[in-house]
Amino acid sequence: MTDLLRNPLLQYLARLAPSSQLTMRYILQDAADRLGFVEVDIADVPWHHLEPGHVVALVAALRTDGYAPNTSSLYVNAVRGVMNEAWRQGLIEHEQLLKIREIKPASGSRLPPGRNLRRSLIRELMDVCAADPRPQGVRDAAILALLYGTGMRKSESVDVDLAQVDFAERSVVVLGKGNRQLLKYAPAWAFEKLQAWLDLRRQQLPAGVEDDGFLFNRIRRGNHITRARITKHAIYYIARQRGAQVGAKIMPHDFRRAFITRVIEEHDLSIAQKLAHHANIQTTAAYDRRDDNERRRAVERLDY
Repeated sequence: MTDLLRNPLLQYLARLAPSSQLTMRYILQDAADRLGFVEVDIADVPWHHLEPGHVVALVAALRTDGYAPNTSSLYVNAVRGVMNEAWRQGLIEHEQLLKIREIKPASGSRLPPGRNLRRSLIRELMDVCAADPRPQGVRDAAILALLYGTGMRKSESVDVDLAQVDFAERSVVVLGKGNRQLLKYAPAWAFEKLQAWLDLRRQQLPAGVEDDGFLFNRIRRGNHITRARITKHAIYYIARQRGAQVGAKIMPHDFRRAFITRVIEEHDLSIAQKLAHHANIQTTAAYDRRDDNERRRAVERLDY
């Protein structure tokens, strides 16, 4: 506890969600290596000794290595976060903090990651799952339907418990970023896929054994449904595997992008913001892939 209170890096990480802690630990370790602290644990790096020139050199090194501007921003923001904690602890003067805050990450932009999943592609994914006679087919259909139908993140889908699902209201309570409880709604067809999976799972249980308290189970080779909760890595693998079956490279977050784009198409940006649970509407706007659809339709109409 004493180390946590005195160490600006540990204080900074403690303020983050567990998933963000892993990302920022990796980024800060790489930043420390680039700043000359090779093979030094990031908790032992004297971050409060950094000068503005160190951060400028870090940005330049990232640019030389071809890192995207958004990635450069992550590095700069991580260092700023640690330096903010150093200032709160009286390890640096406010003037030094302001000088570091003034340093900008690399400028420029990149095309947004991921893809927008067309409705026809969602149907194809459901079809390949339905054609799979194994328990994985029913389970994967339910997982993909919930990701697309609610717009939830893969980490949220893994942590959902059965008690958090309301079939009458077609809603799911999830624990989102910032330790916030969020209420997600899903269409009837998504809940039908989920019900089919739960029915199959209960049929596999021995008589008198209670149902698992979580939604999705790991399935071992031999098509045996285990009593263990599925992992985030498995969700990633399922999206990639099912996408490959329909000839598409799909990431789990693409379902969230498609969900937000569909809501904007059918309703408006403000409704999409509420359903995505974004604090800033600009974050929601960044998910909008309608331009992709419009450009694709414009090109498809070209004749010769």
